[in-house]
Amino acid sequence: MTLFAQFFLTGIVTGCFLILATIGFSFTRRVEGFLNIAHAELLGVSAFTTWALNKPLGWHILPSALVAIVVTAFVGLIIGRVVYDPIRKFGPSVMLITSVGVAYVIGGTVDALIGTGIRTLDIPLASSIRFLGLRITNYQLLVVVLAVVACASLALFLNKSRTGLAIRAISANPELAASRGIDVRKTSRATWLISSGMAGIAGVMLGVIATLSTDIAFHQILYILAVAILAGLGSLYAVILSGLIVGIAMDVSVFWIPAGYRPLIAFAVVILVLLVRPQGLAGSASSK
Repeated sequence: MTLFAQFFLTGIVTGCFLILATIGFSFTRRVEGFLNIAHAELLGVSAFTTWALNKPLGWHILPSALVAIVVTAFVGLIIGRVVYDPIRKFGPSVMLITSVGVAYVIGGTVDALIGTGIRTLDIPLASSIRFLGLRITNYQLLVVVLAVVACASLALFLNKSRTGLAIRAISANPELAASRGIDVRKTSRATWLISSGMAGIAGVMLGVIATLSTDIAFHQILYILAVAILAGLGSLYAVILSGLIVGIAMDVSVFWIPAGYRPLIAFAVVILVLLVRPQGLAGSASSK
């Protein structure tokens, strides 16, 4: 039973990472109106920027991570303005296909700059924290804490700030929001910065809890899609619940089946839930 509880705890950590990785993707989908497959590659931009500053240049991990998050936020903003804005008039399908191309361009650029092989950050070895017979590392605990802080901060921002309320208005009805005087262009910029910044946070944690290879970021898109689809591609709170469900299901499944089937479990959970609730966990609810 202790082993099952350990897998459950690990699943919570996995779920928190998936929440960090998916919030920005779902955010962009809700406001910009398309599935940005290239979002996953922004995790790689952040992870390898962190590595480049931390390992070759010898920076401490904290400033390396902060700079990487800012760089990733602005990379996402630039891509949004330069690539996606000019083709917005062609509709979400064209933007989706374009985002696949953008993902390959980013991935190829990272591969060319970094090269093949495994990379690790220059950080202290993980230390274990034990309680009730269970074990969690300090880095896993950091993932959980960051997910809680990020979600709480984003919820507060969307519900209390002027820009956040504008984002919610545009996500609900862009035409009505524009007619009420909301600056759609400015709000779009804020959306790209926030969603890409969230990808930046997830990318840093990807580098902290895993060894890095240049294809690791693209592999995350399957999990991001699973969580976003289960959440209904909408509500922040649904993304949180969905991330935890998928993360726990994947890691608890290792109690019975080989770990190589974890991606299968992720989509099996999505399919089972959608059979009962085709609109996803969020349904038609507006973004929170």
